[in-house]
Amino acid sequence: MRSLNVTTSICLFVSSLSLAATACDKGDDAAATKQEVLPQIKVELPPTPNFEEGKAPEKWEDTECTGAYSIYGLRDKIDEHVKEGKAGANIEVCGWVQEIYVPPECAEGEFCPPGKQPHVWIADASDTSGKKRAMMVVNYRFQIPEWESKTWEGQPDVVLEKGQRYRFRGKFKRFSDTGFSHDAGLLEFDSVEVKDEESGEKTWIYPPGASWHPVMIAQQEEENQRLAEKAAKTAADYQKRKR
Repeated sequence: MRSLNVTTSICLFVSSLSLAATACDKGDDAAATKQEVLPQIKVELPPTPNFEEGKAPEKWEDTECTGAYSIYGLRDKIDEHVKEGKAGANIEVCGWVQEIYVPPECAEGEFCPPGKQPHVWIADASDTSGKKRAMMVVNYRFQIPEWESKTWEGQPDVVLEKGQRYRFRGKFKRFSDTGFSHDAGLLEFDSVEVKDEESGEKTWIYPPGASWHPVMIAQQEEENQRLAEKAAKTAADYQKRKR
């Protein structure tokens, strides 16, 4: 009888193991089934970059801008041109006006922080968007004190229009004398070439109020001449008294 009980117990134990193994197999099959029906993931790769985008000749060859640098051309040898700008050398660059800075409006009676100095952004192409390939042109306009207004009567203002192309002259720098800065360089404005619609003659327009304006340079030269003549007269009078 005891032998029968042992045999029965062994059979029951083996049967339990078989059922457990079968259950595990069924569990594995179910997991495999679940893995097989996972949704497919569609991988979308970014478009191939256009390495020619933004490129321009070092210097323009078209009629309006012959010999003038492009922004791309300036930045291609940025250290060399920045060094020239720091030494005081002017260069010429052509570009399309992308954006003209306008100070934010301030409601009457409210305190508002002062706006930035006038500046514009130019680009090598008329359809350039964003500022990555654009360049700042700064110091193209100055506030004229009332007591200096007569000095600048009849002198043309620098007028720039968005979407128009201009030939600029200035110093290529990373830091301007008025606090602007840009790692990729900016143009500290000297003058802009303007074509007369009637005569077709081209002239360089300087910003009234600028220390480098021909009017200011002429005044400084006159003052230097006056001081030199005064010094010469004083020296001559001294020599006469010594005799």
